Amino acid sequence: MRSHLHIGDRVQVRSAGGSPAARKYAGKKGRVTMRGPGLDSIMVDVQIEENTFDTVFEEQDLRTTTDKHS
Repeated sequence: MRSHLHIGDRVQVRSAGGSPAARKYAGKKGRVTMRGPGLDSIMVDVQIEENTFDTVFEEQDLRTTTDKHS
């Protein structure tokens, strides 16, 4: 089941994510800044909490969180 993330959503990178970015940032939290179609899945740009730049993930690499400190 897809999460259907939206711009502004707070997310956490799944530790079981399949992309290289998900493996690198597993467990990190951030905020969705952009989303759009990729070749095989929805691609989502996320600004990870300690980064000043966006990282691109596949939608299934992420889950929404209610953490107020992301």
